[in-house]
Amino acid sequence: MEKQGRGKKVAIAGFGFMGRMHYGIWKKLRGARVVAVCDANLAQFTAKVKGNLAGADESALPPSIRLYADFDEMLATEPLDIVDITLPTPLHRPMAERALAAGCDVLCEKPMALNAKEADRMVAAASQAGRKLMIAQCIRFWPEYLVLETYIASGKYGKVVAADFSRFSPAPGWNNGGTSWFLDESKSGGVALDLHLHDADEIHHLFGMPSSVSSVSHVNPGGWTDFITTAYAYPGMVVTSSSSWAMTPSFVWESGFRVVFENAVVVASSRADKPLTVYPADGKPFFPKLPKATGYETEIRTFLDWVRGKPGGRPVTGGSARNSVAIVDAERKSAASGRPVRPVPRSCN
Repeated sequence: MEKQGRGKKVAIAGFGFMGRMHYGIWKKLRGARVVAVCDANLAQFTAKVKGNLAGADESALPPSIRLYADFDEMLATEPLDIVDITLPTPLHRPMAERALAAGCDVLCEKPMALNAKEADRMVAAASQAGRKLMIAQCIRFWPEYLVLETYIASGKYGKVVAADFSRFSPAPGWNNGGTSWFLDESKSGGVALDLHLHDADEIHHLFGMPSSVSSVSHVNPGGWTDFITTAYAYPGMVVTSSSSWAMTPSFVWESGFRVVFENAVVVASSRADKPLTVYPADGKPFFPKLPKATGYETEIRTFLDWVRGKPGGRPVTGGSARNSVAIVDAERKSAASGRPVRPVPRSCN
């Protein structure tokens, strides 16, 4: 039940780059308002944020928003409807479980958890509490990927013959003097779970669970994986993806896809002047009209609509996100063993 006040009362846990990104979007939405922010590092409330994208809200927090250093104190004090978790990956499961037990619906940043077993616990916690849990797999809501999804679902250009997805970046080093907790795979899951998961999740979303995955990876001299490539087994299609943290600092960023249909090729590139191009079998290439909202905005709006009981929308349920983590679990096992590995699915409720 919605608590007294103007719409859903939201708390953001974690106020780094992504916390501020989410904060800026919540400010735009009707039907919800941020009433509290929590971060154990009090300096985060006024710090300049650093990340691999632009767009985080760096405005000063108004006095109406209460600030907390202790998550449990915030849950005990605030009459919250929603907790938005933008904390480091190892904290996703325990914080989500506590927020759900406190009666809150939860939006949690990706990756959902460090492995599928931990993700199973989050799904169980949401079920036991009778609350909604959505994982912020933003690529499902990114404009180019939404258009691609419509082409696949409609069959406009026939069946998919082959699809390749990629995501290349320098190693995360935007904190701690050029090092980062992201490079500790026990905390982040490394390039496979933190970066590559975006495309593994999109592949899962578009095509369902693969029957097996075959992966190869490269280990950096520092001891962490900096490149992974995977082939996903689907009948009648070739589906692959590659992700890297091996790029030099001057490379900056590149992501996109190349999907070959029976009657067209559809290409997305973060480096192109036009991010999406369709090359039809008949006629000239063209640039489809894209949704104006960013993936982050559409993602959070979809979650809020789901919580408020509005029809339509396709939230990333805990079960669906859990299965994407299971795919990456299988990819890491495949890369280590040199053999194909079958992901273990669960119900996507």
